Amino acid sequence: MKINPVDSLYIHFPFCRHLCNYCDFYKNVPTDKNVEYTKFETSLLEGYSELSKLLEKNNSSISALNTLYLGGGTPSLWDKRGAEFMKNFLLERNIKLSSGAEFTLEVNPGAWSREGLSAWQSTGVNRYSLGIQSLDSNFLKIIDRVHNIDDVFDTLNFFSSNELHFSVDFMLGLPFSEKYNRDIIAELSEILKFNPEHISLYILTTKAGYVHRDHLPGEEYIEGEYLAVANFLESHGFNHYEVSNFAKANKESKHNLKYWRSESVAALGASATGFLKESATRYKWKVTKSEYSEEVLSSDELRLEEVYMGLRINQLYDLSKISKDLVRLGSLLDEWQGLDYLKERVEYRVSLNSKGFLLLDSLMNDLFKHELI
Repeated sequence: MKINPVDSLYIHFPFCRHLCNYCDFYKNVPTDKNVEYTKFETSLLEGYSELSKLLEKNNSSISALNTLYLGGGTPSLWDKRGAEFMKNFLLERNIKLSSGAEFTLEVNPGAWSREGLSAWQSTGVNRYSLGIQSLDSNFLKIIDRVHNIDDVFDTLNFFSSNELHFSVDFMLGLPFSEKYNRDIIAELSEILKFNPEHISLYILTTKAGYVHRDHLPGEEYIEGEYLAVANFLESHGFNHYEVSNFAKANKESKHNLKYWRSESVAALGASATGFLKESATRYKWKVTKSEYSEEVLSSDELRLEEVYMGLRINQLYDLSKISKDLVRLGSLLDEWQGLDYLKERVEYRVSLNSKGFLLLDSLMNDLFKHELI
């Protein structure tokens, strides 16, 4: 029987210095780091045993990792302790990193140490994702970030001067953007001086009861901001390769591309979600114990997800694979092309441009409305 290799692993570190008012990722602020970090590490050990059983049940196994991603939370807080734990964790389970593997660590300003980063590098980390969000101190306060603007520039200076490979997380659609005339292009111009190779730009989405819900900018403003940013970054050598992501040549996130291509990704840690492509199985870890809930996607659910993910990246996606009516599909693609939503089209194979990315949900509705998927 063929064993399906799984060469990507995500690990969720569920601790932060502070709980920002907009964030709905699972995390908490530890009252006793030693005790709570120990519990977390134990949960990873127990969880891996359960993960191995799940993989075996689905004729899969962890192979040499092509991508390993530590997210959160703020995993840079795990510091030297985390680097040592991870080194031993991988070694004791004979989990190797493949040649050219991408090993990413999320880092927040004010939540890292030089010693810690050095330890992580010795463990194999070769890419960092920096949670900057804004270069305007007023907006950092509005979105309740615990770091200040000095922390931001200290972090950017360190990663740039040491020529480390790093991505920057930025946010669009922040509260009071219209009122205070946020100049996100000026902020990004400053960011580019530090030579990031990748930039993630997310439109702020908020949970119910968000404190600044009544101060969020309007849809038209957000659309204008998104397209202005996309044009600016593309004019400075960044490829808009996914709805919220821009990269210099060959610097796309290998790990995140796994998700967008609907490939298998193993996962560990409270609330982490993994996916096994061959068995169409999605699983999510519970937050209080090393157990997971499991869902097997139907063929229809899997097809819809693959279409949505396939259109998220600017590589040609063949819609004829899933369409029930090629004549009607061709007419719809003609319409999309006339409205300037497409970056490239080869018959029924299309990729979206920035304008198309912005309207992706509406384009999916078009496919539904015309009964094409």
